[in-house]
Amino acid sequence: MSVVILGRLLSITLVFGCASTVLAAAPRSGEVIYKAHCASCHGDRGQGVKDQFAQPLVGDRSLMELTDLIEKTMPEGEPEAIDGAETENVARFVFDSFYSPIAQARNQSARIELSRITVRQYQNSVADLIGSFRLATTWPTAQGLKGEYYKTRRVRGNDRAIERIDPVINFNFEDKSPDPDKIGPHEFSIRWEGSLLAPETGVYEIIVKTEHAMQLWVNDVREPLIDAKVKSGKDNEYRASIRLYSGRIYPIKLEFIKANQGVDDSKKAKERPPAKAMIVLEWQPPQREQEVIPARNLSPKMFATQFIPQTPFPPDDRSIGYERGTSINKAWDQATTDGALEAAAYVAKYVKDFSGGIDLSKPEQKPKLREFCKKFVERAFHRPLTDEQAKLYIDQQLDEAPDLTLGLKRVVLLTLKSPRFLYHEVGSAEPDQYDRAARLSYALWDSLPDDTLVKEAAAGKLSTPEQVRTQVQRMMPDPRTHAKLRAFFLQWLRVDQAPDLSKDEKLFPEFDEVIATDLRASLELSLEEIVWSDDSDFRRLLSEDSLYLNGRLAKLYGVEMPPEAGFEKVALDPLQRAGLISHPYLLAGFAYTATSSPIHRGVFISRSLLGRTLRPPPEAVSPLAPDLHASLTTRERIQLQTKADACMGCHKMINPLGFTFENFDAIGRFRAEEKGRAIDASGGYLTRSGEQKQFKNARDLATFLAASDETHAAFVEQLFHYFVKQQWRAYGPATRSDLQKKFVQDNFNIRNLVTEIVVQTTLRPGK
Repeated sequence: MSVVILGRLLSITLVFGCASTVLAAAPRSGEVIYKAHCASCHGDRGQGVKDQFAQPLVGDRSLMELTDLIEKTMPEGEPEAIDGAETENVARFVFDSFYSPIAQARNQSARIELSRITVRQYQNSVADLIGSFRLATTWPTAQGLKGEYYKTRRVRGNDRAIERIDPVINFNFEDKSPDPDKIGPHEFSIRWEGSLLAPETGVYEIIVKTEHAMQLWVNDVREPLIDAKVKSGKDNEYRASIRLYSGRIYPIKLEFIKANQGVDDSKKAKERPPAKAMIVLEWQPPQREQEVIPARNLSPKMFATQFIPQTPFPPDDRSIGYERGTSINKAWDQATTDGALEAAAYVAKYVKDFSGGIDLSKPEQKPKLREFCKKFVERAFHRPLTDEQAKLYIDQQLDEAPDLTLGLKRVVLLTLKSPRFLYHEVGSAEPDQYDRAARLSYALWDSLPDDTLVKEAAAGKLSTPEQVRTQVQRMMPDPRTHAKLRAFFLQWLRVDQAPDLSKDEKLFPEFDEVIATDLRASLELSLEEIVWSDDSDFRRLLSEDSLYLNGRLAKLYGVEMPPEAGFEKVALDPLQRAGLISHPYLLAGFAYTATSSPIHRGVFISRSLLGRTLRPPPEAVSPLAPDLHASLTTRERIQLQTKADACMGCHKMINPLGFTFENFDAIGRFRAEEKGRAIDASGGYLTRSGEQKQFKNARDLATFLAASDETHAAFVEQLFHYFVKQQWRAYGPATRSDLQKKFVQDNFNIRNLVTEIVVQTTLRPGK
């Protein structure tokens, strides 16, 4: 081979060798990197892979945060496989393609989904449908029960000596009279009556404590829930359970009889020393401890008996943060059948009470029954029936049944199993007036429309924002709206499922189940006051420096109050409390039995207040036991536990937020020191826009949250989803931002925000 040829080959080799070196050094595109290193675990479009990472690759980290996470942790087991510019490339690809909220909105179908009513909506709707045939009134402002005191053991008009309203039933008369001027101490009787408002749905245990004879009726005023009229033995506490539904009102009656047992002669009775007497009416609500039924849940006005559905249902899907009815299974279908059969039996049994006296044993009353059935079906479907529908749902069932009882049951069963009842959002291109009435009522009440809404729909008066807003304002004071807003805030604060507040008895001997119940009541009173105040200002949830305390709580949390004092609003040091996020009930819930938990508290702030998406840890991690690092503060121990790169992907945000609450111990008491050292409650947060915020303590954090666009957007989104049970994007890409702007303009008025959400979603097209 000639030297010339060899030289040329060498030149070519060098050129191509250099080129290949250059090409090898060039960073790959994000899509190429993703397919090579990520798709096998996360799916070709980030949808997840079964038995690998099943969750979709979506979130709300900023591009900077996502890049940092990939740099430190991906690919799993070999993070060095991509670095530098390649890390930025794959992060950008993931962020723009399917990870970011904008990408999610682009990739998701923006339409209102066909949805069935949720379990809560089904139970409320059936109860309200049957209840609509009984007299309906509004919850009065007067609190307590009407008490009628009689000077003998007989509850009768001629013997009545006193009539008054008692806020609660918690009396210890000892051996004295309720009123010595009017009633003797030896024997007397009392009847209390009125109504009971259930704050949440579930099984309530009702407790009556007394040594004397008594009877208690709840909801059913014909059959006692507790019957101890004939007193025997030494029992002095009686219990019974009943299921109640939130925002619904139930009649209640309690009769108490004091008499010197076994003494028939009145002269002998007067000679004998008076027996001691006491009477207490308590309850144990779902997930709560036993307490005297508070005045705020009692009314002296007696309401009508309500239907209480008992059929169990499988839970609704809450995987995306709120209940939704987008799936059907056999268990749910069977539950709706069982529920319809239960309702049919109840209607047939009590139809005479709420139908104007229809007697099902008399065939000649069939025309009257037909009119009742027509009203029943129209209310269930929240619209007038066509002739064909009336023939199918009513005439055919009544005509083919061998008797009126079976015919009525068939009408109820067919109605409650109909898609016209079970689905209220059918995805039609343009909802009619009756669809709008249903959107309104299910948004505010989780139940079907009342007669007023249906009449407005029939008159075409649900066509403009002003008309819809008028109805929202009418419906807002209803106890059902109160109950739904209350339930939302308990979910927002992550205490809808009552947390386990068990504490170390040696460290916190005063903290028990009674204190835990008092703390929950304190939280709920604060929520009620702020949400239903004139300004209904969201920022007050993060700025209040006062707590509702009673005598027991005051002693534990260092406030001077009489031991037996009821709940009062007490101003505290503003440097020590920062709205509801520093409420002892939350802080005790987001803590361990003996120590605080910056992780739990930081996760709460991240998810609920800032709306950040956090994935579960890749594997279960037990907290480091304090005894193993006795010299470390809680802050130092958490830093040690989460220092690994695999942890810091999330804990880089969680820990600095949680550390701001280190001035509060495991029961939410303020402290300045831990282990003899000054508390370090400083923290920080990297905003979605990349701005680093620093906080000295929880008050600093609360001030930031109250003014943060991220907090406002997260609150708007969560409130929207809870009330509408649809994705906000289905109502237009600017829905959330428009609502957020209106929220700011209205000085962060919570009730106005609810109104705007309902108005906008009521009038939007179905697709």
